[in-house]
Amino acid sequence: MIYEVRVQTVDPETRDEYVKAYKEAIQSSKEAGCYGGFIMCSDEDPAKVLVLLHWETREHHERWRGTPPHVKFRQTIDPWQTEPSLGDYYVAETI
Repeated sequence: MIYEVRVQTVDPETRDEYVKAYKEAIQSSKEAGCYGGFIMCSDEDPAKVLVLLHWETREHHERWRGTPPHVKFRQTIDPWQTEPSLGDYYVAETI
């Protein structure tokens, strides 16, 4: 199991619409090995959104990239972002 963490920047005035569009668009990833995740809006910076996705493996995510569902996902969310997203993959342990 691996987590993909992405910090995204959007226009604060359209953040709610972005979250709704993202939640709908990401559903296609579940067929590729994504178990779901969280989309979190910053309480301090209205332009920041954090996405945490739980993947079976990093390879499952990488295989999804470039597929027609992934391309459609990117075409849906890219126009909302005002900066490229930043992120990485993480292995989690219970604390």
